[in-house]
Amino acid sequence: MVVKLCHRCRASQVKTEDQTITCVALEGGPCFPCRERKVIQEKIEQLEEEIIKLKAKDRALGSRANEIHDPFIHKLPPEIGFHIFRLSLPTLDFEDFHLWDKAAAFTRVLRLGAVCRKWRELAWATPDLWDTLYVRISPSQEHALVQWLPGLLREWLSRSGMRPLTIFFSYSGRSEESDSYDSSDESTLEPVADLVIQVINLHSGRWQNLHLDVRADIPERFCGSIQPNQLLFLELRIDRRSPTPKFIMKSKPFPTQLALTDFPPTRIDIGWDNVTRATLCRLTADECLEVLRRTPAVEYCLAKLCDDATVDFGTTILPHLRSLDITSGGPNFLDAINVPLLEEWILSTHGWDRSPLPVTAMVSLLQRSACCLKILNLQKIEPSQHLSDLFQAMPSLERLQLHFRLVNMHSDGIMNYILAQIFNSPPSDNTLPSEDASRKSFLPRLQFLECTASSMKAPLFWNHIPQLYRQGHRHSLTLKSTAKESHISYKTALELLALIDEGVDLQIFDETTEGGGDFLDNFRKRFCRLSSLKRK
Repeated sequence: MVVKLCHRCRASQVKTEDQTITCVALEGGPCFPCRERKVIQEKIEQLEEEIIKLKAKDRALGSRANEIHDPFIHKLPPEIGFHIFRLSLPTLDFEDFHLWDKAAAFTRVLRLGAVCRKWRELAWATPDLWDTLYVRISPSQEHALVQWLPGLLREWLSRSGMRPLTIFFSYSGRSEESDSYDSSDESTLEPVADLVIQVINLHSGRWQNLHLDVRADIPERFCGSIQPNQLLFLELRIDRRSPTPKFIMKSKPFPTQLALTDFPPTRIDIGWDNVTRATLCRLTADECLEVLRRTPAVEYCLAKLCDDATVDFGTTILPHLRSLDITSGGPNFLDAINVPLLEEWILSTHGWDRSPLPVTAMVSLLQRSACCLKILNLQKIEPSQHLSDLFQAMPSLERLQLHFRLVNMHSDGIMNYILAQIFNSPPSDNTLPSEDASRKSFLPRLQFLECTASSMKAPLFWNHIPQLYRQGHRHSLTLKSTAKESHISYKTALELLALIDEGVDLQIFDETTEGGGDFLDNFRKRFCRLSSLKRK
């Protein structure tokens, strides 16, 4: 055992405190304090052993109590118990922007095994509960937990059997609470991160979805093995301030979904022909175009560009692209693509210093592509008189969503003019209008219109809506917006309620009352209460 010497003993012998030392200060034997301390240390060791035994007994009794208190799990067949366990974990939607937050919830599976022995046996014997791995290494974590990670992951992956794996791995070397950098933290975490990656690489043949949010030097370490892989979804997120990264596996993957954030496509060695869905964030316009050129089968593209500069390579034809969701897409990028099958277009000018909507480039793209656009969603846009010209070039449009950054009297007039054009133009039949008819009609196939704004002002002139529905040709048009009590007069609200009773679909979110809800439904309730009070 380790004995700490008194001042007199330390003066007589020079040794480190963590060494076992025999005190011989008094006639060849230990001094009185040292003898007393030795007795106390022996008692402490005995008590610590007793505490360990008591804790083990307490855990066993707790497990037994949970088993007795469990009202149904132990009475159900294992298959039903497993299904209940599976429902306690989230379902991953790989089109969800909050995918990482949901993936973190898969660590709950460890809590299932902590309830009691039978729950643990059932959870450990169910591979479906262990096929999603979520690992986040950061200086904010306890170092003891980080040191246990490699062994824990080996156990976790062994329980997954041979099921395809979904892996989320995050490691930046920085604290989640601070951007500060500490080299001592990295020297401690780096060997652990390497061990974790080695364990994950051993199972590369089962990777189905790989999501990395790491430093730029980390992706190349996920090289896998030479065995063929079944990777379908590849996500690479790095810090652009880091050195240029690269991702090269020993067995080339052929994903169908690709997500890149700050990751240049020229530094990736994958098969591009199978990619049907591309999510590109904080890439340049040229890098985005490079991805689109390499993915001839892409059907959906979400692009958040950090500039609009393009190299003159001509027009890139995207023969299968059906949905384009683009933020900060300026005229240069739009002039560089051709989308003959485009059906859904979401465009936001957010982040472009309040740049105007590139209407001319949009109209040019539609005319050049000759596509039959069905859904248009314009977000964070400035009101413009050119909107009418844009919509005139979309005779096939069925759903239109508009969100203005700022609403003023000028924009009110623009929306009122657009609504008047819509309601005064008769709807079309199931066939597309002819070229001559499309020049005269305005959005003849429109079925749904949503108009909202970031400002406190109403995005629509509500007092004009009842007249437009009664005198126009679009009684079946669904209109969705937001309103406050100050936006809609008492008389107008009654007229709008009458339209709803006649079958018109008006969806107006109430911004006034706490909890929101439907504005007209709330108004109807208030009207009924006032009427009943008057009768009393």
